Amino acid sequence: MNKEKGTDQFIEIAKASARISKVIEPTPLVLSKKLSDDNTNVFYKLENLNPTGSFKLRGAANKILSMTQEEREKGLVTASTGNHGAGIGYMCQKTGCKGTVFAPENVSEAKYDGMMSYGLNVIKTPGDPINGEKASREYALANKIPFVSPYNDMHIVGGQGTIGFELFKDVQDLDAVFIALGGGGLISGISIALANLSPDTKIIACSPTNSKVMMDSIPAGEVLDLPSTPTLSDGTAGGVEIGSITFDYCRDYVDDYVDVSEDELIEGLRIFIDDTNYIGEGAVGVAVAGYLKQKTKWVGKKVAIIACGGNISRNTLKEIL
Repeated sequence: MNKEKGTDQFIEIAKASARISKVIEPTPLVLSKKLSDDNTNVFYKLENLNPTGSFKLRGAANKILSMTQEEREKGLVTASTGNHGAGIGYMCQKTGCKGTVFAPENVSEAKYDGMMSYGLNVIKTPGDPINGEKASREYALANKIPFVSPYNDMHIVGGQGTIGFELFKDVQDLDAVFIALGGGGLISGISIALANLSPDTKIIACSPTNSKVMMDSIPAGEVLDLPSTPTLSDGTAGGVEIGSITFDYCRDYVDDYVDVSEDELIEGLRIFIDDTNYIGEGAVGVAVAGYLKQKTKWVGKKVAIIACGGNISRNTLKEIL
């Protein structure tokens, strides 16, 4: 794939690295004992170790720190299945502003509690998570409050792209990165960063079969309005906003797509937990399972898997284990 450099976007990621260094430490890149062997090195990027338990803090930090104090004083409104909301809440506490989050009615108990712990106003909305995005935009407009998209915003994408900078700093010759795909903010940021730093590194998008709106939209040439069925990977679930900037980035920068069943992602999550002794959430299992479906292609290579978050309820974790 001939990847455009995306100079302006790359500059935003560089700026984001400087901005968020005030509040976020680089996360470890660790070698997988179970997935690596004498020929193949497989690494986990442990984004579950961020203060809010997810990579989403990066984008939230970059967005809020890029705003003026006057903008922040108006408060913020966003939509989230949990992790982005927690990132917004963490940064609201840091900067002294108020936040409102529209979350799905069936939001994970662990993620709901996480958002509430930061003093956010959490409003539950029925149906697909995309309904919360629409409702939050309307709420922001009606109340003249800044809206912060969970993925359709270059400051958000730029913040997530700082992971790409850290990956390159640790391993300059990665052959591939496996990344869970939902709205596309994470994979867009990482892929833009690596297109500039390590253009030979392949970007592999992984989605649950039960909810793969972006994956199905790319060959159609536009964001589709598709139904999603329940998935353990709640962080990647639901529709994608029409006109999202991440659609073009996924189309232009992602090298391959792989979808995984619920059984496969659960097994991937079990492997991650056994391998690292860390808790992961469903989307981590998606990325691990995506690698396992393609592992014969990467024998003798260096591969990274983004362990994007660790926010999962005790009851769900108990059932999995």
